[in-house]
Order: sequence, then C-alpha cells, then structure tokens
Amino acid sequence: MLGNCTMKNYNVAQLRQCKATRLQDLEFLIELVDFFYGRNAHLIFRDLDLNNLRLCYSKATGRLRVIAYNNRVFAFIRASDFRLIPRIDMAILLHRVIPYPRHRIVIVNEIAEDILERGHTVFSRHVLEGDENIKPFDEVLIVNENDKLIGVGRALISYEAIITALRGPAVQIREKVRKT
Repeated sequence: MLGNCTMKNYNVAQLRQCKATRLQDLEFLIELVDFFYGRNAHLIFRDLDLNNLRLCYSKATGRLRVIAYNNRVFAFIRASDFRLIPRIDMAILLHRVIPYPRHRIVIVNEIAEDILERGHTVFSRHVLEGDENIKPFDEVLIVNENDKLIGVGRALISYEAIITALRGPAVQIREKVRKT
C-alpha cells in the first residue's frame, strides 16, 4: 500500500511517547493537514486503518512531534513553527488526493531518473512548472512530467524565483520514492 522509504525508518517507540489516536486528535490532524495542504487533503486518512495511527509527543515539552502509522514515521511536526513535514508514505497519499499542480514541482523526465539514483537537490533549470503559490521553505511534492511522484522536499526559493532562475538550487530533497 505505502512506498518504501530511502531514509532510515526509526523505531517510533524509542523516539517519543506514543499514544493511540482519539477522536479529538483525529479532528486536530484533519485540520492540520487541511491547513497545510488545502481543503480535502484530509482524505488521506480514509485509506488508513486508524487503529494503527499513533501520535508521538515530546518527552520534554509534551507537544506533538511525530505522526506514526504502522510503527513508521508518517510525518514530523517541526518544533520551531509547528509545520507538518511529510515522509514519503504521507507524500504518496497526498499525491493521490491533491489535484495537479498544487504543492508540486514538475521536473524534466531525464533528470528524474538521475535524482532517483543519486540526487539530493533539484536545480532551477530542471523545473518545468509547479504550483504558483509555493513559498520558500514550503514542503513540496517532486514529480516528473507525467505526474509520477519522485520524492518530497523543501522549496528553497519561491516558485517565481524557481521559474525565472537559470541556475541554483530550487528544492532540497528530503526523501525519495524507492526505485522498484
């Protein structure tokens, strides 16, 4: 169902104090996902067994830090700004429910293969199009010309700067879909 991660899968139980999801927690998660990824992004939860969804809290502050599914990290919550940082499993589900081209950066097909093999950065010259509302430090889905998910990453500059720049990094890749 969900993709394989190229990054190390942490043992969620060792990271933080994890609890089963309650109804009020699920409502909060729905609002959080919809806030960052738009209306109806919460539909990613319809395909999940909610009994396997866990919320992990910081031992020091008691604040939500990790969303886990099947004992794998599904998304992080950045402490400094409470931004939702999706892992590849969540990105796969977001890719299914978010309409094209929202929250996407489209790259040239020839470069997509290289990125899957050894890339860590998407450069501006390789970007064809994307969501015009992308701002610096937004989390974006990286797709090829056929809207096939390549990975998830953080935009380093705005969409306008990405399209007009002839060189320089555009997106820092956090995680890639494992090549099968």
